[in-house]
Amino acid sequence: MRSLFFICLFLFTSSAALAEQKLSISAETFGQLPKVEGIQMSPDGTRLAMFQSYKGRKTLVTTSLREGEIGPIYPISFQEVEYSWFRWLNNDQLAVSVRFPGKRFGTETMETRFLSMNWNGSDAVNLVKTQRMGAWRSTGDKWASQYQDDVVSFLPDDPDHILLALDSFESMNEPDVYKVNIHDADRSRVVRTRGSINDWYADQKGVVRLGIGYNRRNRERIIYRKSEDDGWKTIAKYDLIEDDIPFVFEQFSSDPNIIFVSAVDENGRKAYYKYDLDAGDFAGKIAGSDEGDVGSLDIDEEGNLQSYHYDGAKPVTVYTDKHRQAIDVFFAKKFPDETVRIISASKDKRKYIVEVTSPQNPGDFYLLDLDKKTMNGFAEKYPGLDHGKLAPMKPVIYAARDGLEIPGYLSLPVGKDPKKLPTVIMPHGGPNARDNWEFDYWVQLLTTRGYAVLQMNYRGSTGFGVKFENLGDQEWGGKMLDDINDGTRWMIEQGYADPDNICIMGGSYGGYAALQAPVKEQGLYKCAVALAPVTDMSSFMFHERKYVGFQIYRHYIRNDELSYDDMSPHENIDKINFPVLVAHGTDDRRVPFDQGEDFAKKMKKEKKDITFLKFEDGDHHLSREEHRVKFLKAVEKFLGKHLGGGAD
Repeated sequence: MRSLFFICLFLFTSSAALAEQKLSISAETFGQLPKVEGIQMSPDGTRLAMFQSYKGRKTLVTTSLREGEIGPIYPISFQEVEYSWFRWLNNDQLAVSVRFPGKRFGTETMETRFLSMNWNGSDAVNLVKTQRMGAWRSTGDKWASQYQDDVVSFLPDDPDHILLALDSFESMNEPDVYKVNIHDADRSRVVRTRGSINDWYADQKGVVRLGIGYNRRNRERIIYRKSEDDGWKTIAKYDLIEDDIPFVFEQFSSDPNIIFVSAVDENGRKAYYKYDLDAGDFAGKIAGSDEGDVGSLDIDEEGNLQSYHYDGAKPVTVYTDKHRQAIDVFFAKKFPDETVRIISASKDKRKYIVEVTSPQNPGDFYLLDLDKKTMNGFAEKYPGLDHGKLAPMKPVIYAARDGLEIPGYLSLPVGKDPKKLPTVIMPHGGPNARDNWEFDYWVQLLTTRGYAVLQMNYRGSTGFGVKFENLGDQEWGGKMLDDINDGTRWMIEQGYADPDNICIMGGSYGGYAALQAPVKEQGLYKCAVALAPVTDMSSFMFHERKYVGFQIYRHYIRNDELSYDDMSPHENIDKINFPVLVAHGTDDRRVPFDQGEDFAKKMKKEKKDITFLKFEDGDHHLSREEHRVKFLKAVEKFLGKHLGGGAD
């Protein structure tokens, strides 16, 4: 069974090559795209679909476990787009979302398209037809929604249709809801757009019962109806800048009078509650933890809570369903000190796809069959990677200069004396995000080269309570950077870091921090590495003004004591007196490419030590393997030159 699956899933690698494959910690091995990820089984559990890496690109692959179908594998690839996600529509068909960079009215965008196809890739149908552009119909110009994959419901009782939210030229970002035929893309409108409603939600039966809208005055409202026959009423409205948000809608329950919402609990953590729509009040907490914000719920097709997940120092899933609780006990015994997640299940809950991960395990996949009482491993994310040389990740806490406790993770190279090591400080991107206890290919590349790595969840990071997150407001170029620098000093004080051999490295906001944190405290770092960094705050904010939510974003970043120039590496090049490596993709739709390129040009003009990597057609996330490998090789060479170290 194991060998059968192994050969099926790794269709682009021969069994002989797999058998002879040597374990490695090379940049090529770390930089490979995950060979397998996102595995989903069909509702009856007899077919599998997954993403695989093929020729350096993410490719959708399907295969069958049915008698008579075992063996053939179907790669489904596109040349001009990247995959976003897929889902089984039924046992024979898939829904697939793809994305690509575009431009509308002179503004750079990320576009999505949405298709249905047979499980073997045949008979693909673009599920959104273009339409004429309202007042310009006579010109023959066509309109296509920017986001075409906003599925409101997969309609469990109607195998031939889905509900899809689509806007029009007359009502951009305020969509109607359509019932779309998955075979021929014919559609009919079932819910008409209502003033400033941007997102629609359907219950487990496919009835659209809730909408959330945001207007240009920074006000948001939530409308609701109990059934298809009832009228809409507003159940909440608030100012996104001035007001505390009363709750965030999450899911429908089995009771039409009750919805599940998230809100801040008595400990300042994000928790989940029942909300009584008739009473207009909370009706009891259903999920919460003192260790961290609850991040997600698993609700079954009947609207009942199955489990919830939160990230404390390590990730935790709490099962409320007795069936899942029994399975979790088995997992805990079989995979101690690892994270085990069920990522897909058959409709009858007798077959499961299970992913097992840890900082030292990028991911192994298993098929659990309760009827056969078997659990067989069949794939891994990073084949050929030498797990024995990967570093454990230790949760740590240090104090910022104002006394705030900053949680983080320390990774130390295996087999090295943990004293006065060459060190890389690695702030995460976002900044509304967090680092977790998990495999990180950047971190592990560095530890295998002999570097200590500190990742910190500076103030403003998510997952540690609303107060901690709100402390990041208007601190983009202020105390967030202080927290990062305080982490560097903590590494020195604890004896882990060689004070003369420290580099800082990050991507996106982390890339910005890698350039600006050394500006705030000169002499602390020997070098910096920045992927897709914001470098010119004035230019960046001018660019951001074109997008929905700009006023809220501007309020979040603005600091009365710091100008945009004060906050910009581009305007502080006179203080950047250390070697810098910057990399940026030309198709980055989150941080414009010219943020990296213009900074590099100015550095060169000022005769600073700058290495600039341009990734043609590259996005914000190093989605292509060639870019990943090129970046890691450049980092390895750059750090080797300035910090020493290297692979054993």
